[in-house]
Amino acid sequence: MQMMKTLLMGAGAVGAASVALVAVPDHDAEKSANASSAESEICLKGDLELFEGVSSKCFSRDELLALRDRPVVDMQGQPVAVSMSHPTDMSMPAEDCRTCRDYSEMSFDGWYALSSREMRREAYFVRACGILAALANAQPAGATYFSNGSPEAEEVALFAGTMKFGEAGPSEDIHVEKTPGAIWRISSGDMNWLIHEIANADFDNDGVEEIMIFTAGAPEGGTASFYSAGLLEKDTAGAALSFTPVSYGRDKAAGAGL
Repeated sequence: MQMMKTLLMGAGAVGAASVALVAVPDHDAEKSANASSAESEICLKGDLELFEGVSSKCFSRDELLALRDRPVVDMQGQPVAVSMSHPTDMSMPAEDCRTCRDYSEMSFDGWYALSSREMRREAYFVRACGILAALANAQPAGATYFSNGSPEAEEVALFAGTMKFGEAGPSEDIHVEKTPGAIWRISSGDMNWLIHEIANADFDNDGVEEIMIFTAGAPEGGTASFYSAGLLEKDTAGAALSFTPVSYGRDKAAGAGL
């Protein structure tokens, strides 16, 4: 039976993904795991183009958590703000959210993006803060089925054939090219999109390595763009690539972590 995987950040995840097995905590093992997590690093494969000025390097968990205070940027790399409305009092002025710490605190308190324009801006925070939470909570993997840390071009082409952006999907003619910074450039008919490999680790606590990716696509000559972030997975040597989107919980206080 295939294991169902869920990647959720936020306190609400507990109720959404309950399991039948309950284990008594092993406090010594927990302390050892926490110490190991604190000492481990996660290495970015390219610049993290979700926050202002985050270049490719290896980060400790504390360094990743510090990025909560770094401005979130839009697709042009410019700092972006989302205007959040008060949860109960419409006479209160809206307040701007600029960082993941802002977004965590305001979302936890019930502030929300009111207009469609602000909802589009909020999407930058959902994406950036979700990826940051996954990076900060990643573990070293016990097994990997990616040769040299990345999928093969043929695997990416097959995976690209399953992707959709809105109602648009790829044609049968798919061109795949890997460029510096672990970025895959893919074209198919009038669609063009990118897959950015961000980092390799065990992000869903199954012992197997996944690749955190960010995808961006748009039709050639069009104005609509489509973005997503999540895990590129390969759970056995012969398995096809699969994708699990990142889900970012809005119900966890910033002071309690990501």
